[in-house]
Amino acid sequence: MISRRDFTSAIGAGVLVAMGPKSTYAQADALLHRSIPSSGEKLPIVGVGTNRYGVGTDSQLRAPLKAALRKFHELGGTVIDTAPGYRTSENVLGDLTHELGIGDDLFIATKVDVQGRNASEQRMEQSFSKLNKSKMELMQVHNLFDWENNLALIKEWQQAGRIRYIGVTTSRERDYETVEKIMCNYDLDFIQINYSLANQRKSAERILPMATDRGMAVLVNRPFGGGGVFKKLSQASMPEWAAEFDANSWAQFLLKYVLSNPAVTCAIPGMTKERHVVDNLAAAAGRLPNEDMRRRQEAFFDGL
Repeated sequence: MISRRDFTSAIGAGVLVAMGPKSTYAQADALLHRSIPSSGEKLPIVGVGTNRYGVGTDSQLRAPLKAALRKFHELGGTVIDTAPGYRTSENVLGDLTHELGIGDDLFIATKVDVQGRNASEQRMEQSFSKLNKSKMELMQVHNLFDWENNLALIKEWQQAGRIRYIGVTTSRERDYETVEKIMCNYDLDFIQINYSLANQRKSAERILPMATDRGMAVLVNRPFGGGGVFKKLSQASMPEWAAEFDANSWAQFLLKYVLSNPAVTCAIPGMTKERHVVDNLAAAAGRLPNEDMRRRQEAFFDGL
């Protein structure tokens, strides 16, 4: 199977050369931003997910992650999503952002994923410590785990000034009905949901419109879809009309589809290499597909 890692290794050098240090896409002030409805605070529309940052203390494994975070910051990225369940990702992220001296510039989102008040409080305190945070930008209930109790606890911490925003997450379609229930009955700042051109469009049917109606920001996980997507795309040529929305790689083609849905506040693809950062953040600049182009993207992908 061709992964995004393998696929981009072949084109990464070309993307970097084509973009260059003075490219419009490489300028921090060129990144598109969207507002968090509950506050009006603006965020760049592409962030980074850190599910694969759990590399422990190995300096050789940490080095490319540090380089990726440095580039992410240089290009104007701020939103980083992590979780205590991502092995040692919180530790690694906390250490690397401290070493780079960029922690104060970032919008850090993490999660709570245990049951029982004492366990959840301990889990959140550990996240604060690992991430070197005195105040967390966003705390989310991970995959709706013990969501009623954990939402109440997060709300308490928000009211005490320790957390700025609260939310819930899932990447599982079977959770959508519960997500809708929560959205109808709770004043959340954020939801995090899976959504992609490739094979995860169902969240756009009800959940994304509901987020707009309820004034909730949306983080999108898995914006490249499930396995095999880049293998499928590697067998096709980039359509000429992709230039009409400034897509120069398959990653940008996929991301710009997600980002062109106005309900989406920020997509959080994984980025473990500098070339991933450069490629993905290019999707946060330039034009986005209009509704006709979105339908054309869907027909193109479904026809592969």
